[in-house]
Amino acid sequence: MTGIYGESIGKHKKNMTLGFSDESLLQGKNLIFLISQPRAGSTLTQRMLGRHCEIHTVSEPWLMLHPLYALRSEGYEVEYNAQWARNAVQGFVDELPDGKEAYFNGLRRMYSYLYNCAATSSGKNFFLDKTPRYYLIISELYKTFPEAHFIILLRNPLAVLCSMINTWTQDDYFRLHLYKQDLLEAPARLIAGRNLLNNNCMVLHYEWLLLNPESEVNKICSWLGLQFSPEMIDYGRTKDQPVWRYGDQNKVYQDTKPDSQNLDKWIMALENPQVWRIVNDYLEFLGVEKFLQLGYSYEEMRNLLDAKRPQWFDLWRTLPLDVLVEDPQNSKDWKDQQYFTKLISSIHQFIE
Repeated sequence: MTGIYGESIGKHKKNMTLGFSDESLLQGKNLIFLISQPRAGSTLTQRMLGRHCEIHTVSEPWLMLHPLYALRSEGYEVEYNAQWARNAVQGFVDELPDGKEAYFNGLRRMYSYLYNCAATSSGKNFFLDKTPRYYLIISELYKTFPEAHFIILLRNPLAVLCSMINTWTQDDYFRLHLYKQDLLEAPARLIAGRNLLNNNCMVLHYEWLLLNPESEVNKICSWLGLQFSPEMIDYGRTKDQPVWRYGDQNKVYQDTKPDSQNLDKWIMALENPQVWRIVNDYLEFLGVEKFLQLGYSYEEMRNLLDAKRPQWFDLWRTLPLDVLVEDPQNSKDWKDQQYFTKLISSIHQFIE
């Protein structure tokens, strides 16, 4: 006897103990998708969940982005002419008796097979795919795996921005254009995804995870139908902790468990006038309603930024967020802006 993957049913025996059937595996019952803005604490969350004896995970797979983007009219480029490819795929799908439904059914069979291969090789029941940029494909991912478990991890967006600056751009603020979607689109997409997923989704806040890791991880385990183990919190104490290609490359390897002292460290970055202006612009871009929908207080952040506001003569040579997130290849004025920044910086240093 064989299951839907053409493997002996003995390989599925462990899955059956949790109530999984071949059909439920096909629908994604044993899959967990962890989705967030980048720099929101997803690697820390992944490390803890991956310590559970029933959850297997690996470095960010990015597995579902390409096949789901294949149906989109824009958003990716390839050597073989992306526009022709999109038109060709769409034409093929249109000829199928069930159209897009057949395409999603095909994806479901192929990628559930791949996910289950990973889970089976580990001897565990669940597979956790932590790919933050799945925020771009939440609706398609849900359509492909309607019984999967979705965890949407939220972090104060202002802290996310400061983390991106500290980790990725540092003093080269023009590099923020590389993360324009992560900053400007991700929050709204995560809110929409949460509303769409409803009962298939659990919302987790990074701040609460740092303050009460046992309680928050216990909630996740209960939601998954698993028993919480205190060892999950001490994720870094295992000697065979794998080194992953993607995700946090520093703090998560330095610590052994969540540290609440890291909660407000991002505020220190506001001492830099340029960072303060970017963060201030980002708060105004998100606005009161969106900030509230994410679970954070706009008024509290407004008061914090007002208290940290630099002197006017320190702000006059800073650039706004909308300039810094503009792709230099698409901006005719980018070189002038960069030159202007260097010029006024030199003048300021000379005056000092």
